[in-house]
Amino acid sequence: MIVNRLAGVMAIMASSMSTFAASGAPGWLQERMYASGKINTVVMVVGVVLIGIAVWMFALDRRLARMERKVKSEK
Repeated sequence: MIVNRLAGVMAIMASSMSTFAASGAPGWLQERMYASGKINTVVMVVGVVLIGIAVWMFALDRRLARMERKVKSEK
């Protein structure tokens, strides 16, 4: 089901994986974001947006399933 797939994708995205690209010196943007604490805000906003999309997709899936059952029962 879509919820299981979405949960799997969210788990993969939430896990922290180290890459070779991340091992270099941080750029000026990263330094400023981490130093000022704004990175936490960015991560929270992205998280809220992703959760909102997931809830919207779940509700849309339920609505479509209900409409399909209604059309099937009318025939």
